[in-house]
Amino acid sequence: MDVKATAQNKIPLQIGFSEILGELWRLKWYVVIVMFFTAAASVYFALQMPNIYRTTVVLAPATEKKAGLGGLGSQLGGLASLAGVNLSASGGIDKTDLAIELLKSRRFLSQFITEYKLLIPIMAAKNWDLTSGTFIYDEDIYDTKNKLWVRAAIPPRKPEPSFEEAAVELSGLMDISKDKITGMVKVSIEHLSPELVQLWTQQLIIAVNNDIRQRDILEAQSSLKYLSEQLQDTKVAEIRNSLAQLIEEQTKTLMMANIREEYVLKVVDPAFLPEEKVKPRRSMVVLVSMFSMGLLLMMVGYVRILLAGRAELKGS
Repeated sequence: MDVKATAQNKIPLQIGFSEILGELWRLKWYVVIVMFFTAAASVYFALQMPNIYRTTVVLAPATEKKAGLGGLGSQLGGLASLAGVNLSASGGIDKTDLAIELLKSRRFLSQFITEYKLLIPIMAAKNWDLTSGTFIYDEDIYDTKNKLWVRAAIPPRKPEPSFEEAAVELSGLMDISKDKITGMVKVSIEHLSPELVQLWTQQLIIAVNNDIRQRDILEAQSSLKYLSEQLQDTKVAEIRNSLAQLIEEQTKTLMMANIREEYVLKVVDPAFLPEEKVKPRRSMVVLVSMFSMGLLLMMVGYVRILLAGRAELKGS
């Protein structure tokens, strides 16, 4: 008799979709109430989510790769290296790639945030008032009345975010891609304000062009000074001719850096003022919430049938 009971307890319960629906139908009023409150809560939550806007700028390399100076590299390779002059067509750093890496770097983004005073908008804004055109700040992070940072920070972080922390946050708002075939670059930024997301994108491209421009100007000036000194000290005609070519190259670089506004990245399609939000998709939030709750209720129905079946087997 005990063996028979044990065998019955081991009989697997066959629970199908129709059985689960039947169980939920028996609990239909509970299901209706739960789904109603789920829908209401998800709609409320979706409406509390701030709109996020995105703009994109399309850029082209403003400079072409140099053809190099041919045999000059073998003649004055060491001297040119000391002067900071690259003689090879393929040995130098692609300025487009340099600009992309700069846009991703914490040093550059920290300087950008400092220059345009973006620490509070990036780290404390929680919404954007379209009517007044101003940010709405999270008072648990930044006290707007007393102009103090009040966020609860875990050491070594402080209530006031560091510029490095803000740079990481800004980097997360950006998306940068380069087409390997055409070399075209796309830079996108997402944030709460449609006006400022356009402005920040424009300012970023100007800033990265200026950063590399200043680097090249300082490098060219230093190279010209060194090469001019070498030219004065050299008496060999062949070397003097080579030095003159190096000086000419650096003079061209200095001239282009001073006269070309879009020094490295040239705007093909400027950043537009976004009129439509890119997220959140509030209808999707509600649908996913309802679907998840439906799955949870089906699991509850399955467990109820399973427990009732086991209880029935034990009773028999």
